[in-house]
Amino acid sequence: MSFDFSNPKELVTNPLSYFCNVGEDYEKYRPLYPEAAIDKILSGLPSPNQLLAADIGAGTGISSRLLANRGVRVFAIEPNPDMFLAAKPHERVKFLTGTAEKIPLETASVDLVISFQAFHWFDFIKSLAEFHRILKPGGRVALMWNFWQQTDVISQAYTKLLFAAGSDRQNQTSSSSQIKTLLQSLQYQLFWQGLWLPYFKNLRCHSFTFEQHLDLVGLVGLARSQGFTPQEGTALAELILKLGEFCDRFSDNQGQVRLVYLTKLYIATSA
Repeated sequence: MSFDFSNPKELVTNPLSYFCNVGEDYEKYRPLYPEAAIDKILSGLPSPNQLLAADIGAGTGISSRLLANRGVRVFAIEPNPDMFLAAKPHERVKFLTGTAEKIPLETASVDLVISFQAFHWFDFIKSLAEFHRILKPGGRVALMWNFWQQTDVISQAYTKLLFAAGSDRQNQTSSSSQIKTLLQSLQYQLFWQGLWLPYFKNLRCHSFTFEQHLDLVGLVGLARSQGFTPQEGTALAELILKLGEFCDRFSDNQGQVRLVYLTKLYIATSA
């Protein structure tokens, strides 16, 4: 499948409604990101307590807090009010309402721009131009995604279960599949075809693995946080029943299921 990367939002559900009413589950059950990946993002930059970062599409601030815990001051830019309400406060994180295409920050004001699990929602050309605008000369941009590792039997089974449940929702069959394919296309096409120019240079890709351990409540919460899965009614009840069977099959003696993630990190320098 090929995509018109100039207008990705036509491919997927409206991002402003996609995550409505899932903020609490997103905050509680979405996985973190590997510490080694955060190390790589900060490698070669000044001391973290000297850095000012912008986290674009910050959600509930999971990624913002990972940087803030290192000493970075972070502007968390997020358009969805549900995410604001569910966010945990952090003294070094300030939430601002905004989008990737119109970031409410001054030109050349930040050292680092990050976007975790979000860039595929943006207008690529407009957002890259905005990233470049707010970055100081020589500043760094880092995009990262967690994918359920499809070479791991349990993680693959969880992926199939969720996408099958999502396909039962009206108008979601194509959307969920296109999101998955779009993310794959980003890895193998977008980043190597000059879209970054003239804004960025020295693009590099890094891969990591990461694990998350969840009980049944966590598995349900993680499923609901995806946005495309059933959120209520019979469809949700059926999903919970199937997740219960999944948990019975794959959990350890403590009732925990191990999900494995492949984490992809892309780093570039402002031109």
